[in-house]
Amino acid sequence: MTMIIQFSLYIIEGSIILLVNGLLVCSLLRKASLRSKYAIIVPRFITDTIVGLAALVAGTTTLRSRIFCMFMPWNLLFVWSDPMSAVVQLAISLDRLISLIAPIFYYKRPVAIQMTQTSLWHVSWATVAIAGWTITLVTGTGKTTLDPICWFGKSVIHELTDTILYTRIIGSISAVVLYVIVFIVSRRHMKRMSGLLSSDERALKKGRQLTQSMLISCIATFSLYVVPIVVEVIWGDSENQLIADAVAIYSQLSTGLNPLVHATIVISRHADIAESMLQVAIL
Repeated sequence: MTMIIQFSLYIIEGSIILLVNGLLVCSLLRKASLRSKYAIIVPRFITDTIVGLAALVAGTTTLRSRIFCMFMPWNLLFVWSDPMSAVVQLAISLDRLISLIAPIFYYKRPVAIQMTQTSLWHVSWATVAIAGWTITLVTGTGKTTLDPICWFGKSVIHELTDTILYTRIIGSISAVVLYVIVFIVSRRHMKRMSGLLSSDERALKKGRQLTQSMLISCIATFSLYVVPIVVEVIWGDSENQLIADAVAIYSQLSTGLNPLVHATIVISRHADIAESMLQVAIL
């Protein structure tokens, strides 16, 4: 019964996440002005779109070899999207902090700074993922999973799954902590804005709106993403099967809502994105 509920959630959440975030990515990429203005958050919604696709295609197989399971579509997608959801959120938090600490420098070349940060984070995780995948491929011959579902955690070496777990927890918590710092710095920063040129002030106001949106997103991330992960780590392997099943369903439902909440926050707070998304939807 628990498995039926989990797969139902995968299909429902995956479909909605893929649709909403896919439309959002198209909306951000279709206009040069939006690509430039929101370059730092585009990777976040691309990652969430991949999360939706991975959840949608997840399924079962009669073959049980570890190497076979490694190359299941959902595992190929999860190895990237699962940890990158936290990493990209951390990257956004760091970007907002840089924009406040060095605003004039930042807003002279924002896209270049954002793309540099994004590239470094992605290359860093790609290195870890490829290393773990390669080691699994070399050492996984003859090993089998316990069931035909091909869960990601049983398809690769445990060092990689542990690294992903720690990345999700540390990345998400660090993003929240950084945003607390961003909030404090932004309050102090407002007092110094009166001496700026009007063009610089307009740029800072636009950046402040995005900062506020990402602050709300961080609060949502902590509630919907960090807390369920911690709960799953503590009680997910409970000997009481009822508790273990309840925790699994709660964690999946909550973390699946996280991308949708992020998209809703951005769409509702940024009229230019909402307008672009409406235009894409009616095409």
